[in-house]
Amino acid sequence: MSAASRQVQVGSKLPDLVCDSQVGVVRAQDYLSGCWGIICSFPQALHPVWLSELGALQKLHDQFEARNARVLALHVASLREQTPFLTDVNETQEVKLSFPVMADEDGELSRRLGLVAAGAPKHAADAGRLPFSCTLVLDLDLTVRMLTYYPMDVGRNFYEVLRALDALQLSTFEQVVTPVNWKVSDDVFVQPDVTAEAAKKLFPQGTHEIKPYVRLTASPSMGNDT
Repeated sequence: MSAASRQVQVGSKLPDLVCDSQVGVVRAQDYLSGCWGIICSFPQALHPVWLSELGALQKLHDQFEARNARVLALHVASLREQTPFLTDVNETQEVKLSFPVMADEDGELSRRLGLVAAGAPKHAADAGRLPFSCTLVLDLDLTVRMLTYYPMDVGRNFYEVLRALDALQLSTFEQVVTPVNWKVSDDVFVQPDVTAEAAKKLFPQGTHEIKPYVRLTASPSMGNDT
């Protein structure tokens, strides 16, 4: 089976992921139960980009928590390799990591996500590791709703992950979609398949029709369903 055919895609259910971490054994399905999930892969034991990213994720902890989202890191490294690296993260980024960093020593969990090349030796993750980092956004049903890849030499923008999470939550619970560069409180589009009659009931504040399939409306306020 090719790596592509095994790769998790948007719409996939999260495969079972159980692994040791700096806070003990973690099962992703249990840790993310009842929450939206942000899983970030870090496919190398030591790397300055990962160091800065882990620090940024911790600094944004309260913002993810406010959106009922939990962060989980997947690190291709042993606990022995990971321990001094996480110490470096805490010291240099002036944080104390509170989310689990799973120690995927043999790359098995990364394989389940399609992040290790097919045919790589089971206990030689380095030999088959792919040269990118991955970010998955999962909904309350542990379905992958967004999937992004970055080359190893480019740090991720987690403010964009927050923005996309806001948009995903809004579109999940309201009959709207978000335009380019949307941010919270900006106007949104009515979903194209919503009829004109239904739109009147769903959006009592009114809509502005530019084209039959392009209807702007004020952004609904999110409740506690997220």
